[in-house]
Amino acid sequence: MQRSLITPHVRVRGAALQHVVSPTTWRDALRLDFSRTSVAAPLRVGVAVGVVLVVGALLGLRDLAGLAALGALVSAFCRPDPYPVRAPRLIALGVGVTAVIAVGATMGIYANSIVTEIVVTAVLAGIACYVVSALRIVGPGAVIFVFAATGAAGYAHSAADIGRATLASAIGAVIGILIALAPWFVELLRSRLLKSRTHDAASKTAPAQRESIWVTLAGGQAPAHRKHLAVTAIRIAIAAAIAATIAVAIHLDHPMWAAMGAVAAMQGVEYHLTVRRGVQRLLGNLGGAVIAGILLAVPLGYWGAVAGIVIFQVLAEILSTVNYALCSLAVTPMALLLTGLSAGLSPEAAVDRVLDTAIGIVVGIVVAALAVRGHDIAALHGHAANAPLADAEPELSQPNSASNRSRS
Repeated sequence: MQRSLITPHVRVRGAALQHVVSPTTWRDALRLDFSRTSVAAPLRVGVAVGVVLVVGALLGLRDLAGLAALGALVSAFCRPDPYPVRAPRLIALGVGVTAVIAVGATMGIYANSIVTEIVVTAVLAGIACYVVSALRIVGPGAVIFVFAATGAAGYAHSAADIGRATLASAIGAVIGILIALAPWFVELLRSRLLKSRTHDAASKTAPAQRESIWVTLAGGQAPAHRKHLAVTAIRIAIAAAIAATIAVAIHLDHPMWAAMGAVAAMQGVEYHLTVRRGVQRLLGNLGGAVIAGILLAVPLGYWGAVAGIVIFQVLAEILSTVNYALCSLAVTPMALLLTGLSAGLSPEAAVDRVLDTAIGIVVGIVVAALAVRGHDIAALHGHAANAPLADAEPELSQPNSASNRSRS
């Protein structure tokens, strides 16, 4: 009797884990899709990041420029949304990343144990995942918020640093939002100057597509869907905590990178996306770590690092719709160079990045497999038969209904 109850669960989870080593999974991970490639939006993200890094240096605030750049990364979100829908969402994301940096800086000063840091980071990851998914926001995903919190924790050394870090990220977020919405502002200004009623293509459908983010959060989804998002967020928080704990146990220097690996892998709503994202992230991180190790060994200086950050950021945005592994290949050196602006990193950090990411990916996939449901396994078979192309918008991007991308 007892065996009949346990066997189906074991079979389902066994099938889920077998999917990890399936040839189809690895073929999908290497599949390329150039159909959605764009350059204009990625360039705007690069400009937003570059502006805050350059202005920060000119003002003699290089130590804060990296945190401002994290705020500016909100420009990478909501790219497919019409501008009237995008604007309030970007503002909400700017407030969110600023709040997370304030929490991270506070944690860096007052957290009296690594356990506290892990718990706070995991909770932030879960909340961020829920909000981003509930609002159906396409972009880097919750991993950016985890990255911002850990970056702020490493920066802050006194109570005054909390205010400085928070202000820097808020300014960066404002700059990122303005640059992301710049085409809309230009078109509205041009229309007004020409006294024309025409608007850009996104604006034409604006009246029908405007929506309140508060309404969306409170009642925009069916109760069953909200419950599913909440359960997914809790699983992600648990996976982040487990991954960071393992990294601490084996004495890695950056355990929160393992938490980011778990979050990035599990941002896919469906199990097959979690597995594919994990495989792609691992492959991309291996190659990216080699590039990062070389760059960290070279005395680039601040301006060389800024140039590298902007270039890799733009490449990551362009490649995010082509293949997530290629996106990760660019994200890894970008993230390490950005971290190194304030913290200073050695080439060995690239090795840590790979190890931490591998831990996060393995933990994320195992947690997802243990929590997999029967219809997810049925979907795996259908997915293998249809052999879909690469994710649309991966890791500094994340479509919440099907495929999510997250980078950092």
